[in-house]
Amino acid sequence: MKRKLSITTSIHGQTDLIEEIITSFPEGGRIADIGTGSGLAARLFHDAGWEVSATGFDMEAYLDGHSLPDGVRVLADVDICDANQFEDGEFDAIWCAHVLEHVSNTGSALEELRRILKPEGWLFIAVPPYKDKVVGGHVNTGWNLGTLMYVLADAGFDLSGGRFIHHGYNVFGMVQRGPGRISNGSLHRANGDIEILAKAKRFPAGFPAKQGFDGRLPSVNWRWNRPPEDIPVPRADLANPPGIAPMKIGFFVPWITKGKGGTENVGQMMANAMAARGHDVTVFTFDDTKAPSRWPLDSSIALVHLTEAEGPPADHRMAVEVAGRNLDLLVGLHMNRTMLRYVRCAHKIGLPLVLSEHGDPRTTDWIGTFDPDERAIAMAGATLIHLLLDDFVETLDRSARAKARVIPNTIPEPETVSNVAKEKNRYVLLSVSRLVPRKNLSRLITAFAQVADDFPAWDLRLVGNGPQMSVLKAQARAAGLESRVEFSGELDDVYSQYRDADLFVTPSQFEAFGLTLCEAMAHGVPSIGLSACRGINRQIIDGRNGILCDGGDGLNSLDAALKTLMSDPELRVQYGNAAREDFLARYSNDVVFAAWEELFVEAAERPSALERPSHETLMSVRLWEAVWGQLPATKD
Repeated sequence: MKRKLSITTSIHGQTDLIEEIITSFPEGGRIADIGTGSGLAARLFHDAGWEVSATGFDMEAYLDGHSLPDGVRVLADVDICDANQFEDGEFDAIWCAHVLEHVSNTGSALEELRRILKPEGWLFIAVPPYKDKVVGGHVNTGWNLGTLMYVLADAGFDLSGGRFIHHGYNVFGMVQRGPGRISNGSLHRANGDIEILAKAKRFPAGFPAKQGFDGRLPSVNWRWNRPPEDIPVPRADLANPPGIAPMKIGFFVPWITKGKGGTENVGQMMANAMAARGHDVTVFTFDDTKAPSRWPLDSSIALVHLTEAEGPPADHRMAVEVAGRNLDLLVGLHMNRTMLRYVRCAHKIGLPLVLSEHGDPRTTDWIGTFDPDERAIAMAGATLIHLLLDDFVETLDRSARAKARVIPNTIPEPETVSNVAKEKNRYVLLSVSRLVPRKNLSRLITAFAQVADDFPAWDLRLVGNGPQMSVLKAQARAAGLESRVEFSGELDDVYSQYRDADLFVTPSQFEAFGLTLCEAMAHGVPSIGLSACRGINRQIIDGRNGILCDGGDGLNSLDAALKTLMSDPELRVQYGNAAREDFLARYSNDVVFAAWEELFVEAAERPSALERPSHETLMSVRLWEAVWGQLPATKD
């Protein structure tokens, strides 16, 4: 049976890439649109003056009654592995988007694409990123930039002047026809092949291709001649991956105009990620001054300022404001009794609600901002519950545990990583956090003081502000380390600190999920943390990407862990590489954004079910009535 060219849809980022090609190649030429689908690419290339030949499988169904422009040559049902309708060297360029995942014999398909290109012709190729869900017709599991480059290099294309980017739902590259496959028998489909291709200059210029290189890269040699923000992208072109309909989502992000805390950071990432995936997003915050967001929000996101007042009148105004947005779903981020306001609002207007906690549930009880009864009632009112760790599911009332979904956080992915392997005159031991007691930075200074004389080329750098600043500075002076303990304060560009770092330490005693640890992992920096800290002990895998210690004075102490890694550059490189791999596999934007979206889709499809907590945790009927209004209380 012939392998037919598949159909590509207008997915997020595709228009940007086509416009970039048109800008980069203003002379145009003859182009084959392989897998025409909805006809977006054929129309745009034709309008820009290219001579377009369009082909695809079942074209009439996918064009849905919309004809292609006059002058576009249409050839239906061409076999990508045997495109005999086209002559050798017929085209100046080929646009092939979201086709290879439908082709069993990728090598044959790429060989045929090379055949129909002119000697200096260009292939513009997009494939989808890896995803866990199995989709009908997708016989390849998914891609990243590294695998795409390797496959193209192996197929004989010239990548030396190529550009690659993971943009939207596209792993994309533009490469020239090239000299063809290496045919001297030196490639064995085994270790060493990548190095042979690199020596033959088949990879992008300057790219350090070698066995086991990290393929999940945001870009390689990419530059925008026409940046996406300057391109008017129609909403139809911001569609979600196939099967996900756009939703109207409202996010409660409590103090996004007043501070840059962890909850606000995660909230803006959630909002921006859903906007980028084609959803209509509104952010609600509490601010009488109506200040702008401290975190950058996508230009399509509406920021709504709610009153900072509390009580029934304020709750009523809040419900009216939210109801007027005609939303499909509410998402409430917080770790205190403000969550009860989200529940009241969702209950009044009949919307599904996701409650999202971004900390250790024990902490709020200890500091008195959210006692277990209040939390149990709030969680009973949620349609679904987002938690950061599996351990936290057990803190929920038994009746609410089935509604829990565990998804870690993510962070903005860095464009460059730390060079831990580089020899330096000075080495940086980095910690990034608020300077508050629970972060345990006093213990870090003590540990550094114990090893400082043995490692005179190392400095400790503390990034962040907080009430302990003066106390910690005095401690460093008392230890004779004033010149080697640097207090950098709060920085706008904290990623520059990770790029300089050789080792990261997070001595915090309580973390649900270490965002700064996640940032260190993303930069390929090895880390040290406390084994007793839930969250940290899930991110650091002892002996793989860092060291977990007990924080005391014994063999497994913090200073012993410092000595181990400060004295062993090869081990730092090994752990740093593993940290980067673990970030990409567990905490990357692709992984977490997709999981968030699945959570929101699931919640939006559920009815707005409001459940009473079990009597074991419901200690206060008054509190119940404060949340639920005049619902009758159940007597035990």
